[in-house]
Amino acid sequence: MSTVEHAPNAETANARSDRGPIGRPAADVVVSVGTDHHRFDRLISWIDDWRDRHPDVSVVVQAGTSPSPRYDSRELIPHGELLELFRGASVVVSHGGPSTVMDARMSGRLPIVVARDPAYHEHVDEHQMRFAEHLARHGVAIVVDSREDLFAAMDNALADPDGFAVTADHGNAVGVTEFARAVDDLIGTRTPTREDRS
Repeated sequence: MSTVEHAPNAETANARSDRGPIGRPAADVVVSVGTDHHRFDRLISWIDDWRDRHPDVSVVVQAGTSPSPRYDSRELIPHGELLELFRGASVVVSHGGPSTVMDARMSGRLPIVVARDPAYHEHVDEHQMRFAEHLARHGVAIVVDSREDLFAAMDNALADPDGFAVTADHGNAVGVTEFARAVDDLIGTRTPTREDRS
């Protein structure tokens, strides 16, 4: 992945006047690690480091059980509020959960995905890693697995938000829903569908 020649300045990053949920300013960057009880400290640490380099960029993180003291962070964000934050963001960073990826796409954003890795005790198995490979193969998300690649993708998305916009109608992109159903069958869960959310 190539890096951005120039980082956006505070004026560019904060030029939007749109409002987020409940009249709050919309965040430039929204990060969601999902609701799994496993910590995702690796992603949180990378976001902390990226934020240190971009102090004028607003960041909101749904951090789950991982601590994140340097920016607006909440363990959980209500689903409707998270969707509003996704819609108003220039950058959406997500764990590799099918529901969160679909939510980002249905909100009009191409998500940057960092899959949870069981080698770091971030999940019980490699299903997010396999799902992320599927997303990358089909161009459904930008999948990264290193700090440097995450920084480059976030810088690119912040510099060119339109390049990370998708048509909301493509929220159920090629194979995403079918893959979610297969994972649900394997682990005995049910991923909410668009119809469930209507």
